[in-house]
Amino acid sequence: MSVVATLAQLVMGSLVMVMPAIPAVSAGSWVAAAPSVRVVMAEREVASAPLSSSGGQVQGEIATITWQYQVPPGETVRARLCHADGCLPIAAPRGTSNGFAGMAADTPLEFRFALAPGQRQAVTVQGLQVIVNYR
Repeated sequence: MSVVATLAQLVMGSLVMVMPAIPAVSAGSWVAAAPSVRVVMAEREVASAPLSSSGGQVQGEIATITWQYQVPPGETVRARLCHADGCLPIAAPRGTSNGFAGMAADTPLEFRFALAPGQRQAVTVQGLQVIVNYR
């Protein structure tokens, strides 16, 4: 073996030994939907069924969440989207937020709804869906 080849092997071996191990980072997303819920009180929230990944194992942290739900025309509800580590008030039936960024992406979410103060008529909320983007 030539001196140049031996020197090249030593340099390459040294580089491998000093390079830190970089963990594999996988990014992805999952989508979940929940059945309709009937909201009947302003003083007590009603929770949706849990929303979670139906696919394989999810590993990582939430980057963003996109949500949507539907209420009948002219109706409103107070809404929150909740994770085991906290809830995020949501002001509109559709939106995107990074309010859960850094939280575990494999934890189920749920919507929570209540009637607006003073509202007496029950409201059915349907089309509940979340898209969780994680890294």
